[in-house]
Formats: sequence, C-alpha cells, structure tokens
Amino acid sequence: MGRSLTEARLDWIAQRASSAWRVVNAQNAASLALHRSLGFEEVARAAQLGTVVFSGGSGLLLSKDLAPSRSAAKTQV
Repeated sequence: MGRSLTEARLDWIAQRASSAWRVVNAQNAASLALHRSLGFEEVARAAQLGTVVFSGGSGLLLSKDLAPSRSAAKTQV
C-alpha cells in the first residue's frame, strides 16, 4: 500500500512540479528502500534539516527528478 500511495503522490506532484522532495529519518530503512527504489537520491544528511530536528539520529533530504527525459519527449513528438 505504501508504494501505491507514494506513486499516486508522485503522479500528483509531476502535474505541478519538475521534482519531488522527501525528508526521512535515516533510521527508517523501509521508507529509504521504498523511495530509493522509486528513483529518489540523497541530497543532504544532517541532524537538522530546516526546522525538522532528528533526535537520536540524522535525517536525509531526498530528491527525484520528475521532468520527462529528452528521449521520452522526442518520442512523444
């Protein structure tokens, strides 16, 4: 169910933005595995990301490019 909800969220975001961002606790192995399998990449790691403070560990800022690739864009023309 988590994958389905995340994919639906990514579809929604892709209609509005060219990238998606996610903050996750570095100890949350299930969330990290899911987001990495969907193409998210680590951008930053810290005990605090913006106003989010991770007690007892660090957080990860993940990003995924949602813009269509150039080859996909050419195929659609």
